[in-house]
Amino acid sequence: MKFLKIFFLGFISLLLIGFLFLLFYSGPSIELDTADVFEYEPLKTIELNQFEKKKKYIDLSDGTKIAANIFLPTISKSEKVPTIFIFTPYNRSIVLLDLAWWEKIGAKAFTGNWGPVFNGLPNRKTLNTLASSGYAVVVADMRGTGASSGFTSAMSPQLIKDGIEMINWISQQNWSDGTVGMQGPSYLGWIQLAIASEKPDALKCISPSIMGSDIYTEAQKQGGILMTKWGKNFNRQLRLLNLNALDRENKMPVFPAEPVIDEDGDGEIKDEIPLYTDSAEPLFVTAEVPTYADGVRREKNIYFNHSKDHLKNIWTAAIARDWMYRDDKIVVYDDTLGLEDITPGFFVPAIKKSKIPILITGGWFDGFEGVTKVYASLEKDHPAHFIMAPLFHVPMTVPPAYKELFDYQGDYEDQLLSLRVQFFDFYLKGIENGYDKIDPVQLYTCFKGWESFDNYPPKSTTYETLFFKGENHLSIDSSEIGFDEYKIDFSHASNYDAENDNRWNMATTTDSLMIRTQLDEKCIVYETSILENKLQVTGHPIVEIFISSNQNDSDVFVYLSDVAEDGTVYYVSEGQLRAGWHRQVDDDEQVNYLYDIKPDLPWHGFDRGGYDNHPLAGNAVISMRFDLTPTSWVFQKGHKLRISIAGADFENFELNPTLCPDGNLKNCQSTVLNIHRGNTQMSKIELPVLK
Repeated sequence: MKFLKIFFLGFISLLLIGFLFLLFYSGPSIELDTADVFEYEPLKTIELNQFEKKKKYIDLSDGTKIAANIFLPTISKSEKVPTIFIFTPYNRSIVLLDLAWWEKIGAKAFTGNWGPVFNGLPNRKTLNTLASSGYAVVVADMRGTGASSGFTSAMSPQLIKDGIEMINWISQQNWSDGTVGMQGPSYLGWIQLAIASEKPDALKCISPSIMGSDIYTEAQKQGGILMTKWGKNFNRQLRLLNLNALDRENKMPVFPAEPVIDEDGDGEIKDEIPLYTDSAEPLFVTAEVPTYADGVRREKNIYFNHSKDHLKNIWTAAIARDWMYRDDKIVVYDDTLGLEDITPGFFVPAIKKSKIPILITGGWFDGFEGVTKVYASLEKDHPAHFIMAPLFHVPMTVPPAYKELFDYQGDYEDQLLSLRVQFFDFYLKGIENGYDKIDPVQLYTCFKGWESFDNYPPKSTTYETLFFKGENHLSIDSSEIGFDEYKIDFSHASNYDAENDNRWNMATTTDSLMIRTQLDEKCIVYETSILENKLQVTGHPIVEIFISSNQNDSDVFVYLSDVAEDGTVYYVSEGQLRAGWHRQVDDDEQVNYLYDIKPDLPWHGFDRGGYDNHPLAGNAVISMRFDLTPTSWVFQKGHKLRISIAGADFENFELNPTLCPDGNLKNCQSTVLNIHRGNTQMSKIELPVLK
C-alpha cells in the first residue's frame, strides 16, 4: 500500500512537472535546414517570440474594415522598423474550435501554443525568423474574406486599391520606418504583382511565389480545355474559407478566421464565432440571427455580420462559367473587366518601369507554369531574381517522395526563407550582404541539384529534335513516312495518388510521385532507344503533332516521361491543346503587343474569333504545335525518354464537347487519331538541351 501511494504521488509529480514545463514552453527551437543552399549567416540563431501581436480593424476610404494582425518585433519599441506585408484571402489566422485535450497538448508541444488561435500566415518559422531579424509583419484579410467586412470577386481590381491603402497606412505608423516589402504564394503573389505595377511610394520590394502570367489559360483553361476538377475544388475551398466555415474532414481542412474584437468582453475569442446551424454545409452565415455557444447576445454581431457580407462575393465558378473565351469581358458588380485588368502578364511593363525589385519563385510541378514568362519578360534591366524547384502548388516545399527520389538536400522552405531574408535585408535595410552578387537565376535540376544562371532560359540551352517513327520509336531520323492509329480511351486520367490528384488540382496537397507506368497503357507511346549518355533538358519542350481523325474535333494531351532501367515511368512534363485552337498566332498577342513576351513559345490566342469549330472535318491533317510545362531534368544513362499521347484527362479536364456532348463518358463517340510522321508532316518533339 505504501508503495502504491509513493508511486501515485510520483506519477502526479511527474504530470505536474510536465504540465509546468509545457506551460512555459515556447515550442521547439528554430534552425533552418538549408544544407548550405542560400545560407545566410545572420540566421544561424533565431530567437523565439521576439514580437508582440496586435489585432485591429483598419478603415479603408470607402468604409470597409480590414482585419489585420500586426506583429511588432521587440526592437520596434526603441526604433522604427521595415515591414513585411501579407495580404490574403485565405484567413490571416484561424480558430480551431473544440480541440480535444490531447490535441491541445500536441499543439503546445509542436508550436508552443495551446490554441485555439493559430497564426495561419506567415507560419511559425517564418514569423519568428522575420521578427528575430527586426521586421514588423502585417497580415490582413482582404475585403470579403476572413474577419474583414465587405465583399469581393476573385482578383478584383478593387483589391489592388485596397492593398495600396494598406501599404500607405503601414508606412505612416509610429513603429514603421516607411519601407514595406511583400511576400506570399499564389493569390498572394498575384496581389503583389498587381500592387507593384501601381508603384506605391512605400513599397520597396516584393517576393511572389507560384503565380503565373495568364489567368485564363493557367487558372481556367490549359490549352483551351476547361480544368474541371481544379475549378470545382478551388471554388469550394475559397467559398468555405471566405464564409468562415468549419470543415475538419476536408483534405485541406477549413477553419474560421480569428475574430478581431472580443465583443462580449469576457476575454475569450472563440465564442465570438457563432454556432454552425446550417444542416447542408458547415456554415453559420445562412442563419437570420446568430446564436453563440455561451448563450450571450452580442449588440453588434460584428464577426457574424462581416462574414454575412461575404455571401455577396462573386465566386470563381461564376467567373469561369461566363469567361468562355480569352477576349470575353467579365462583369464584376459595376465594372466590366478584360484580361488586361487582372492578369499578371499585363502588369509587367509597369513593374519594369517601377524598378521595384522582385524575387519570384515557382515549381516545376506547379499549375502556374507561366511564372517563367513573368521573370523572363522582366529580367532585362530589372532587379529580378528567379528560383524554380520541384514543387507542386501545395505543399510549399519539396514533398518527401521527391526529396528521396532526387536525393534533395535540405528543406526548400528553409532555403527560400533564408534567401528572402537576405533579399529583404538588402532592399529594405540597405545591408551590403552580397545579395546583389548572387546569380539572378537559380534552378534545381532533378537528379543533379542546384544550378546558377545569368538568365532564363539559360543561354547554353539549344533545341534538339526527336521525330516520331514507326514501331513507337523516337529518333533523330525524320525520313520515315507513315501514320499511327490511336483509338482514344476517354477514361484516361492523369491521377497519381490515392486522392486522384495531379499538378493541376492545386486546391489540394499532392505528395506522391507521379508515375505513368500504368496510365500510359491507355495512350499511344513513343520512346527513344536506351540513352548512351546523360541528357539534361532545361526549359520548355515543344511538340508538333500532325493529326487527322474520323471525327471533326479532338483534344490532345502529351506527356514527357523518364523510363528508368526497371521500367518505372516517371512523369516529367506535359501540355495539352484542343484541336479547335490549332492555329498559331504571334505570342506577343497574349499581352496585346505591349512588349516582347519571353520566352518565345507557341501561342494560340484563345479568342472568340480564332476558334476552328471543325478542325478535322473532311480528313484534314492539321499541325498542333504547343509547349509543354517547363522542367529541368537529367535523363540518366541507361534510361529512355518517352512521349505518351492521350485524347482525354477524365475529370481533371472537361471531355471534348463535340465528341462527348453530354459530358458522359459512356456516350463519347468512337474516335481514332491518326498521328502522321515524315515528309512535310513530321510529328516531333523539340527538347531544350543544356550541354
